Amino acid sequence: MHKANIDNLTGLWRLMRADRLSSGLWQSECWPRRCWGGWEDGLNSTGQALLREAPVGYLCPIWDVGVETADVENDLLAGGFEMGLQQRAMVLPLHEVEPIESTLTLNLSAIGSEQDAAIWAEVCGRAFGYHIDVGVIDRLRNLPEVEVLWATREGAVVATAILYHSGAVTGVHQVGVPPELQGQGIARELMWQLVARLKTTAVESLCLQASAAGEPLYLNMGFKPQFLMRSYRRI
Repeated sequence: MHKANIDNLTGLWRLMRADRLSSGLWQSECWPRRCWGGWEDGLNSTGQALLREAPVGYLCPIWDVGVETADVENDLLAGGFEMGLQQRAMVLPLHEVEPIESTLTLNLSAIGSEQDAAIWAEVCGRAFGYHIDVGVIDRLRNLPEVEVLWATREGAVVATAILYHSGAVTGVHQVGVPPELQGQGIARELMWQLVARLKTTAVESLCLQASAAGEPLYLNMGFKPQFLMRSYRRI
């Protein structure tokens, strides 16, 4: 499941448009501005390639999956990188959980147009505090293995999410609630709706990468911690 989680995440990044470099690294053409090595690539060779080729401002993930990462991470720090993001990979076996009723009333649906993609990107961008390229979201919404979703309440968009289906695993990404609406249980309701949605399919597990702020919600839902992922940025 560790590999399935990483493959889901990096597979989505590739769908967002990424190029394979001569070193073997993958690099985003635009948002989400990631530069990374594959699961099969050696950690040391990935680290050296990142030192040579990672662009300024791009996040470069190093996942702690049973291989000692300290030397590579120290090399990145000494080579002009800073740690920009730490997340915990988590997985929820869907057969182990029953969705619960919620007091909130959210309408969950897929976006359906380029105009929707622009609204989605603006809402999600405010939730995370960074710019999201509308073209990337518009591209994703047309792919059969991707669902670009939003939750509305009384006609207003209150949350965003992306589902990427890769075999028996589905990854949930970009779960965002705008700052003015946070603390109302919207993300919790959205996640339970996603679980209920997926339990009617052949999907076996739901995976994600949680921030420190989001991790308590996911633990409460029954997600199991897998490994840490630290992303470094060249400054």
